[in-house]
Amino acid sequence: MAKQDGTENASQPALQVIVLGSGGGPQEHNVTAFLVRPVKSGWTKGSIVALDAGVHLSAITRILEDTQPQGLGVDVALPHVLASGPFAGMEIHSSSASTNAAYVTRHLIDTYLITHPHLDHISGFVINTAGLPGTRPKRIAGLPSTISAFKTHIFNNIIWPNLSDENNGAGLVTYTRLVEGGSPALGEGDGKGYLEVSDELTVKVFSVSHGHCIEKHTHRGSTSSSRLGSMDASSLASPRVAQVSNTGSGPPSIFRPSPAGHASSGQEWESVCVYDSSAYFIRDAVSGREVLMFGDVEPDSISLSPRNLGVWQEAAPRIANGNLTAIFIECSYDDSQTDDRLFGHLTPRYVIQELKVLANEVELARQSLAKLEPNKKRKRELDQASRKASRTVPRSNQDDGPISPRSIRPQRSSGSPSLSEHSHGSPHIATPTAELSLGEFEASMVPPLPRWRMPNPLESLSVVIIHVKEKLSDGETARDTIFNELLEHEKEAGLGCEFIISKMGQSLVF
Repeated sequence: MAKQDGTENASQPALQVIVLGSGGGPQEHNVTAFLVRPVKSGWTKGSIVALDAGVHLSAITRILEDTQPQGLGVDVALPHVLASGPFAGMEIHSSSASTNAAYVTRHLIDTYLITHPHLDHISGFVINTAGLPGTRPKRIAGLPSTISAFKTHIFNNIIWPNLSDENNGAGLVTYTRLVEGGSPALGEGDGKGYLEVSDELTVKVFSVSHGHCIEKHTHRGSTSSSRLGSMDASSLASPRVAQVSNTGSGPPSIFRPSPAGHASSGQEWESVCVYDSSAYFIRDAVSGREVLMFGDVEPDSISLSPRNLGVWQEAAPRIANGNLTAIFIECSYDDSQTDDRLFGHLTPRYVIQELKVLANEVELARQSLAKLEPNKKRKRELDQASRKASRTVPRSNQDDGPISPRSIRPQRSSGSPSLSEHSHGSPHIATPTAELSLGEFEASMVPPLPRWRMPNPLESLSVVIIHVKEKLSDGETARDTIFNELLEHEKEAGLGCEFIISKMGQSLVF
């Protein structure tokens, strides 16, 4: 579970997350921005990684204004080590909070992980970079589609000067295009596929869907990520699209495919593009502790490009072995928001729906771990017995037979060819899906997972809610409404996780 505002009660915390901005608008001073650092690294150069930066320097300044002691440079000698607040333990050299905040941005933060290029996630970085040049360029890391958006639409000498080191730019920013799902050539063991972004922090990124665009145009946005899921969804007559589109609260009728899977005669067909966002696994390379941080995301159940399941399947074994202890996920609206006005976001009912999927995956991961332990023990026993036998039993001149029948290459039958002759290692449906009804298609797939057997399957997990959109009206705040609705859903779901509604200036350690 997370420990807030200090580390004294945490058991050897490995990661600290500072919330610079927790909201999703409309107030521009509180939009998505976080700082992440490995606790044991201290406050060394380049030790902090930013995840999104809708707000940045001004938020760091406000935190320091609230936590710096009075009388710096007069009653309190400089340099001074801060004793409290999110930056506790950091040495400051000025009585000015603005000056100290500039030091943090210039020297302690090198890398900015961007989930997607919407303004409420990047505007602080864009504005700050031009005014705070350092001795080395800032690194923007993200999916190729995100980097492409920066190059084409932000640092293009129209919206903003080209501050990058590409196309004869100023050289204040450098781009790092991340491999979705991690590069298999990087890392080893549990850290395989993770890219090092600071001395002790590594990351792995997955793409997720942030809704669809209703504007009629040639597909843009997602195409540069070279994902199969980035294609124009309206060109497919898939059962999922038909199912989703026919719900009363689903996408509007312009996205419903015709019965034949194409536009009828004389009718112009509308195209649909899907906004890509990201989910980052951020890992302390020393301890193996991780947090999972989502950008804006919609539920798989109403998405035209559902991808959350892949993230949950990646997260489940890390939760099962205790390494992944926190998930930062958006919940922009309360449950009064209808599906057709979610615009690629979540509500409490959908947060719980997604966490139920995660809980099932965690249950499967724990079952796998439980099966693995006896197998390891049995293997050790067999190895010991084999070594003992090799010392006491004379060997013949002939080769020994295999220890286990599993090591014998099976004989190929004279009947139908093996699966490997027809596939690349994974089974596929032989009949085209266009010829299957929705019921037949679902029946051909793996049946739905049963409800988890163990109580409170996510008991060790902290779920930090981000990107709450304030109503700016009298009465209960959006934060309180969302929190109360989550607790009500949790009573029925029995997930066992801890819900935390993030707020500006908050410090969490894991």
